[in-house]
Amino acid sequence: MMNQSNEQLNIANLEHFFLNRLTRFARLASEADASQIPQWRRLARASTLSAYRDCAALGLEREAREILARTFGHQAVSA
Repeated sequence: MMNQSNEQLNIANLEHFFLNRLTRFARLASEADASQIPQWRRLARASTLSAYRDCAALGLEREAREILARTFGHQAVSA
């Protein structure tokens, strides 16, 4: 019983970590879009995509799309 509770807590922590990671990278990518440094834009976009894919792999695609919609606007997350 205690093991299952710990496992659920660990999964929740993992989900929280990956969603926060996506939020951080999306914010950086949004800021980088205004930059005159193409390497920074490319790196920020690649890290955001990687974080998004990690969220999707954990079954958090809906939450990840909401984060991107808040950060970039609704047109950026159309399927």
